[in-house]
Amino acid sequence: MPRRRSVLIAALTLLGPRCPAQAAWPDRPIHLIVPYSPGGGVDVTGRLLAQTLTERLGETVLVENHPGAGSNVGNAFVARAAPDGYTLLLATPSAAINASLYRSLPYDIQKDLMPVAGVASSELVLVVAPDSPYHNLADLLAGARAQPGKLSYGSAGVGSTEHLAGELLKQLAGLDVLHVPYKGTGQAMNDLRGGQVQFIFGGAAGLVPMVRDGQLRALAVTSTHRPLDLPDIPTMQEGGVPGYEITIWSGVFAPKGTPPAVVGQLNKTITAASRDLADRFSALGGRPMPMTQAQLGALLTAQIALWRTVITQANVHVD
Repeated sequence: MPRRRSVLIAALTLLGPRCPAQAAWPDRPIHLIVPYSPGGGVDVTGRLLAQTLTERLGETVLVENHPGAGSNVGNAFVARAAPDGYTLLLATPSAAINASLYRSLPYDIQKDLMPVAGVASSELVLVVAPDSPYHNLADLLAGARAQPGKLSYGSAGVGSTEHLAGELLKQLAGLDVLHVPYKGTGQAMNDLRGGQVQFIFGGAAGLVPMVRDGQLRALAVTSTHRPLDLPDIPTMQEGGVPGYEITIWSGVFAPKGTPPAVVGQLNKTITAASRDLADRFSALGGRPMPMTQAQLGALLTAQIALWRTVITQANVHVD
């Protein structure tokens, strides 16, 4: 008996260090990586989310901006981070676009990252100058078809969502219009007013106030429903382009291998936080986008397929 008891004690001694009590998550600050420069719409969304998550989790959530290469710098940073729930990515449609836009990437958005929770969604708005001869989308489509290669649209740059929104319009409506890339939306807006380009796509948050003030004329929204802040503006499908839909979304992703319990807790907390922020998102032209992990993963897969088709047909690539 004494020998058997000593063997049992020895075995328990060996097992002890292998089964330490795990600290509850989170027990230190969490870093939310925004892959864009400070001050933009995604950055504002990230900071609103971080503040609300801090209140709900009881630990500080810090926003870190890692801009560059169309969000690839920030995306790759999180893909290489430790899968412990302390480094998260606020991803946008560029994460799906870049999978086909760039010939090579240092990460795979589906293999190296995992979906956690949806945050917010909005739409793009197609606008023209207030003195434009095009008063609705049907006018614009007719004008483009009557003058192949003569009309042009501006965007914030090659491969931007605004650029590819125009390429999708060209493909679905059979248009021959010219894309003019700029270094930012501001330059495109100036040339729209000056008549150098005939239309642009832009985020609702930035354009709705200008539409209300009469500085721009809105012809259509890219969502499948009319937003509350533009109830009189038809969707692209209502305006005569069947199958046209673009959602501007944001969602949180984590490094692949993050513990399921942590991801589950994050999903519940982020979903609650996004609902808390409904009024703030509305002021930015958006709305909460509550999603399960599976739903966010399905959205990403569908977006990758959509943009791969658009990019391939348009023959758009960035080295």
